[in-house]
Amino acid sequence: MRLICYVGWRCEILKFCTAAANTGLWAGATQSEHIWERQFAASPVRGSEMSQSEPAPSTDRDRRYVVTREVVERPVAERPTNDSFDAIAEWLVGAAREIPSGLQTFDEFAWRMLATGLPLLRVTLHSGTLHPQFLGTTLIWWRTSGQSELTLIAHEITDLIRYEDNPVQRVCIGGETLRRRLDVPDETFDFAVLRELKAQHATDYLALPIRSVHGRNHYYMVTYVTDRPGGFTADEIADMTRVSQRLGVVCDIQGLWWVATNVLNAYLGPKTGPRVLAGQIRRGTGEELTVVLWSSDLRGFTERSDRLPGDRMIAILNALFDAQAKAIHDHGGEILKFIGDGLLAIFPIEDSATAGRAAANALEAAQEALAAVRRLNGEPSMADEPPLEIVVALHVGTVVYGNIGAAQRLDFTVIGPAVNLVSRLEATAKTLNTAIVVSADFARAYGRPLISLGHHALRGLAKRRELFAPTLGRFRSCARA
Repeated sequence: MRLICYVGWRCEILKFCTAAANTGLWAGATQSEHIWERQFAASPVRGSEMSQSEPAPSTDRDRRYVVTREVVERPVAERPTNDSFDAIAEWLVGAAREIPSGLQTFDEFAWRMLATGLPLLRVTLHSGTLHPQFLGTTLIWWRTSGQSELTLIAHEITDLIRYEDNPVQRVCIGGETLRRRLDVPDETFDFAVLRELKAQHATDYLALPIRSVHGRNHYYMVTYVTDRPGGFTADEIADMTRVSQRLGVVCDIQGLWWVATNVLNAYLGPKTGPRVLAGQIRRGTGEELTVVLWSSDLRGFTERSDRLPGDRMIAILNALFDAQAKAIHDHGGEILKFIGDGLLAIFPIEDSATAGRAAANALEAAQEALAAVRRLNGEPSMADEPPLEIVVALHVGTVVYGNIGAAQRLDFTVIGPAVNLVSRLEATAKTLNTAIVVSADFARAYGRPLISLGHHALRGLAKRRELFAPTLGRFRSCARA
């Protein structure tokens, strides 16, 4: 329940983040997914849409803590022009549950509330989620831009804001209903967001707790802002409060779905996670795939881990895996598992015509990963430490990709002789003191010049195998074997 309590609209939270630094619902983001990050501003309009009467507010917020993932804009012809509170309440427990996109559901809700005659300037919805990078999400709609956007809020934000200064915590934890008139002197404001909303000509602010089915003290938060002189009437506040309680239905549905998606994607990957969620979960089920296999390992891990404290070693490993994961993801690969200081990944091959491209992608990813790992040697966690060095082995082969394990504890992974071979290649790369080693099968798929390293015996395999490397100079390791 604690996760839900810290989420907030970008201004409600980020204004406090900046000051502190200077002195799931509906969030399908994955750890490997590269989310585009935008300059953050409180303004409802951007770029050429900015009018002289709505100047751009300051943009001094730290973008590390807030990431915009999705923006939607409903066509004008599809925006409702006449609606009722009773119809919206019925829609929230009926047809709204069938809309697959949480942001689209929220966007329609905001437009329908406007169509009742409410003088709305802005509507937001805040929720927590379960994700390794983000503690929750904010959805925000502006009448003036006609857009709704989904924003992810990082875990680090929780360390920067006091409870009493954060309306989101006060609503989501304390269950408070907050109303603030904005047509009053600024010095009376107790939240920074109120000043920013007043700069957008807002006159009234209402924040409501929405109870979840998941128990007491588990709330979502919805806010309504108007720019009508005089603010909201008592009847309007009563109607908004009544209808808003129905939001908990779709929030719970979408929230549970995205928590499941986030967790599966984080632990299984963005390709494997959806397979499991779609029902591919029975033990023994799987399919044969032809893939490029990647096996990498950190040299000198045993000695280093024996000498360094655990928290520092974890920080080093996380940075090491981040460096490799980005390169793998950027070139179409997926990490299947982390094994101690190493990892296993695949680059799918759809057919023989795409084998060369998949092999080239894997090799480019390996080269980028090596460069990224070398850059880590300047990080604070590596102070007074010998350089990090990894080896990467690449092989092309057929694997069985599916559910394997005990009845009560499964693993979605790959098995087969090709997996064994790439593991042996990785061990041989250390012996050869060569950073990237590839098999003859990979060389044939790659179809471009490589340097032969000769024929070598691989542990457990009867036949000697010819091995290759991209070059003998650029990617040869200079570390001890």
